[in-house]
Amino acid sequence: MILAKLDIPSTYNSLVGHPIWEQALGFIRILDEQTTLGITELRGNEMFANVHTYLTKAESDCRFEGHRNMIDLQYIIKGGELIDWYLKNELEEDGVYDMQNDFQFYKQPPKLSCSRISLQAGYFSIFYPEDGHRPQINDGRNHSVLKAVVKIHRKLLY
Repeated sequence: MILAKLDIPSTYNSLVGHPIWEQALGFIRILDEQTTLGITELRGNEMFANVHTYLTKAESDCRFEGHRNMIDLQYIIKGGELIDWYLKNELEEDGVYDMQNDFQFYKQPPKLSCSRISLQAGYFSIFYPEDGHRPQINDGRNHSVLKAVVKIHRKLLY
């Protein structure tokens, strides 16, 4: 998991110069509050972005999720939320893996000692296939989020 601020490149130096990360970062740099919602293909189904909006929720209404093949670069355009992070191999699967959407829910760990980040406008986080994450948690200040999620297939980077 990486947490960085888009306008401070020193917070994500390790990504700079790699063509896949440069394309993803270039895409989110042009986003603003007037950006059209929906899917934008960057490299077909191996790399695409989804710009969407939603209301944040109480922690108890949010679920851990993860992916097997896709990396999420989650960027907040407007608003903010809390996201919990936990190593996926320490979580128990909850339900059937959705192969088409590369998506799996996970049960709440019995003793939650996860890391929590506050993702606000101008910040992005990257969640790798090894990362379980629980987004959409209300942060007490923002009740909605305008967000872009760039999905990158791991084979483009590994």
